Amino acid sequence: MASAAAALLDQLMGRNRNAGAGEKTAREHWSDPEVCKYYLCGFCPSQLFTNTRSDVGVCDKIHDETFQIAYEASPDKGKKGYEERFLDYLEKLVRDLDRRIQRGKERLDRSAEANKKAFDDEGGSMFSEKLQELTKQIALLINQSEELGASGRVEEAQELISKVEELEREKEKERSAMMLKANVPQTVAGFEIDPGNFHEKNEICDVCGCFLIIGDTQARMDAHLMGKQHMGFARIRSTIVELKVLSMLFTYMCT
Repeated sequence: MASAAAALLDQLMGRNRNAGAGEKTAREHWSDPEVCKYYLCGFCPSQLFTNTRSDVGVCDKIHDETFQIAYEASPDKGKKGYEERFLDYLEKLVRDLDRRIQRGKERLDRSAEANKKAFDDEGGSMFSEKLQELTKQIALLINQSEELGASGRVEEAQELISKVEELEREKEKERSAMMLKANVPQTVAGFEIDPGNFHEKNEICDVCGCFLIIGDTQARMDAHLMGKQHMGFARIRSTIVELKVLSMLFTYMCT
């Protein structure tokens, strides 16, 4: 905590903030070891995910836009290996994330299969003929409403959609009753059968690894897309592509 506060003060007031009025201080340069080289190359990943589950910790180096501008204008830009190390670090972050995404998808597959067996198979612990009948009625009404909408009978289609919503609520109550009957905890999400989300189909965002609800409201989808984690990894992924293109161009120009 103390080092983070000191780093913030350095950025705001400079590293020599404690120097006396008559003291001489060394001239700072972007190549100094105290300067964050990731920041010189564009951004420091430590600043992207603060207070999220992808937080990579505090960077105690200096993040100063003055140094970044000076580096961009320097004839030594691209010759110090900073970009290569930056690219290596970004690729490591993405590799670690992609492994988590893969594990999450495997877990979703197992959970979906377990839920299907529990609720849909006749031998399942929470099988209910009423649930099966409700599911068939909902599917039939949805098809009918789509046909009515396509033929311009919008009001009739909306009436059927209202009935679908009523049946969905009834279906959810029946599921909850079956779970109570089977003595499944209502507040503890099991690894295989997830009582809290049995009625929702989930997916994992391929960009940032967040769990999403398929068909969720636009407002929640927008909130996800504008969130720190999604925007941070979107920036990292696009930067990796840019750095690789620049590297190829540099190699081509030097040959």
